[in-house]
Amino acid sequence: MEVSVSPVLAHGTLLALYGPTSAGKTALAVELALRIEREIGRTVTVVSADSRQIYRYLNIGTSKTRPDEMHGIAHELLDIADPVRKVELEDYLRIARERIEVIFANDGIPFLVGGTGVYIKALVEGWTVETAGAARDELRRDFPPSMRADAYAMLRRLDRAAASKVHPNNYVGVINALSSVVTRTADAGGHPQPDVRAVLLGADPGQRAVDGRVAATYDGQVRRRLLDEVLQLEARYDLTEQLRADGPASRNQVLHTHGYREYFEIAARRGTTVAALRDTDLAEVRKQVVEHIRNYTRRQRSWFPKMPDIRMVSSAKDAFGHLVRTSR
Repeated sequence: MEVSVSPVLAHGTLLALYGPTSAGKTALAVELALRIEREIGRTVTVVSADSRQIYRYLNIGTSKTRPDEMHGIAHELLDIADPVRKVELEDYLRIARERIEVIFANDGIPFLVGGTGVYIKALVEGWTVETAGAARDELRRDFPPSMRADAYAMLRRLDRAAASKVHPNNYVGVINALSSVVTRTADAGGHPQPDVRAVLLGADPGQRAVDGRVAATYDGQVRRRLLDEVLQLEARYDLTEQLRADGPASRNQVLHTHGYREYFEIAARRGTTVAALRDTDLAEVRKQVVEHIRNYTRRQRSWFPKMPDIRMVSSAKDAFGHLVRTSR
């Protein structure tokens, strides 16, 4: 049997795989990349499209792909920033496009993999968001903290779904969401870079399966000593004090990441520290983490209809069959 390259794997093709947390993207992506390299003979590099795995030191709680899980497939855009501030969309796109261009220059296939819908959609559709920072600065001038209610009201008028994901009192979150909406609207006519085409795959075993996997994933993280990682982050960034001083407006992304933030929030409500949490407290942490991540996966799944020409796949074999044609 001869396997010939489909036009979808021609030079300049951006391959992408999107799906919710715990959908099995990591294993599927690596297996597909290995098969492409073995049968097509071109190098594949996974480019992370995960807004949490880009931060250093957040390893266990984000299920960051480990070297033993990569099986020799290069992975980019992991551990590119400290979590002391948010990596904005424009920052991510600039870095991702630079890496993708290098992969293309070496005749490789960039394989965008992750569950951050806006990252994948922006790259696949060629959004231009270089003005997002300027938009955010202008919004801060128009809506200072004393006018956060007005900023939130505008966000609700423009995008109720986006408004539902941020607390009205979270000034930083409201301004970021509002700037994203404004920028996205301005960029709606964007087009992919010249000579770059995208092939988008989707992985989704269904909400019921995802819900079960979310709980199993968290329990596995705890067995891998997630609590130790949380305590190390607390020591590194003094997160208890940051949460006390700044609340939801804290810039440190550990306090905005499910699987970590719940430890600090429950400790604050108990008037204690993470290290002093009792078994009953840790049980409450688990309950909230699983609930929050399950809710997040529902929002992730809502992105599927927004993805252009997405092809749902159930396995690496299924995905490979979509990417190549075979003949005897």
